[in-house]
Formats: sequence, structure tokens, C-alpha cells
Amino acid sequence: MDSESSHNIPIWMWGALVALLLIIVSSRGRLVGNPALSQQFAMQPTPNIALPLPDLQIGNLSPDLQAQAQSLLRQIGLGNSGRPLEPLATTPRLRIEVTELRPEETGLRVIGRVTNISTTVVTVPISAFELRDSTGASYIAGGSGSAALQPGEDTPLELTVPLPPERGLLLITRLPPDPPAEQKLIVSNP
Repeated sequence: MDSESSHNIPIWMWGALVALLLIIVSSRGRLVGNPALSQQFAMQPTPNIALPLPDLQIGNLSPDLQAQAQSLLRQIGLGNSGRPLEPLATTPRLRIEVTELRPEETGLRVIGRVTNISTTVVTVPISAFELRDSTGASYIAGGSGSAALQPGEDTPLELTVPLPPERGLLLITRLPPDPPAEQKLIVSNP
């Protein structure tokens, strides 16, 4: 009888397995991540001064990028995810990689990673990221979260923007004293 009961899993272990499963489900399969760089962005009031419009027209791209942009627009239009036109940008301290653009009910989700490529700790606030559409409208996060990254460390980046249909989107990363980095994520089709 002792050998039979030693093969059974104790009830507390079942409880631990169920708890772990619930944690995985509630975190959408991600056991690690930084919610500080996962935020909903909102459109900002248009400033009284005229800002230059970002160049997000498909006709201004090289022919090979135009084909890639058309494919991305089709994917997004069908409700599917796609890769951005310019997935990678770097500053002296950061590498910003956008791996996926995913349409959602609330707009477009920009998914990627931010990596510290410097030799010192870098604190990256959510306010370092701005999204600007092809009409010049600016979108920023309402929160004040940040991530402190050790050298070589990375963290997820998830930005949701209420992008109206048929507009292009530019991601601008500003982390002074570094110069800003810009990434064309999606362009508009005139």
C-alpha cells in the first residue's frame, strides 16, 4: 500500500499546477514582461503651430518597398497581422525593434522589443515613444511607466493606437540626449 500511494500526486501539487496554469492564462502566455512599456496611446490636440507632415505616402517609397507596403496594407485590411516597413531603429543607447502590427477593435497594436545597447543602465519611460499618423496627428501614452534596462537587457514594447483607417503611422523614439529615431511602420495609399 505504501508503494501505491507514493505514485499518486499529492493534492497540494495539483493546486500548484492549477495556480501556475491560471498565471500563464492571465498573462496571455508571457511569464515575463514589463507592463510599463505596454500602454494605450491617445490622440493629442493639434498644436496651433504647423508641424511638418511625416512622409508616409506609398508613392514616395522605392518600388520594392511599395510592394511590401501594399502587402502590409492588404494584410491589415483583412484583419491580419503584418511586419512594419521599417522594423528596426537604433539610438546610441537603444535598439527598437517592431516585430508585428496587429489590428484590433481599438485600433492598431504595435508589438516589439526595446534593448539597451549601451554599457550603462538606461531608464526608458513610456513618454519616450510618440506615434504620429500621416495627417500629422500625434498619439502619446497617458501613463507614466518606465523600464530600467541593464546593459544588453530587453523588454517587450506594446503600444495600442486608435489609428483611423487609411492613415500611415510613424514611431518616434526620443530619449535625450540621444537624437530621435523614426520608424515608418505603415504608409497610406493616396
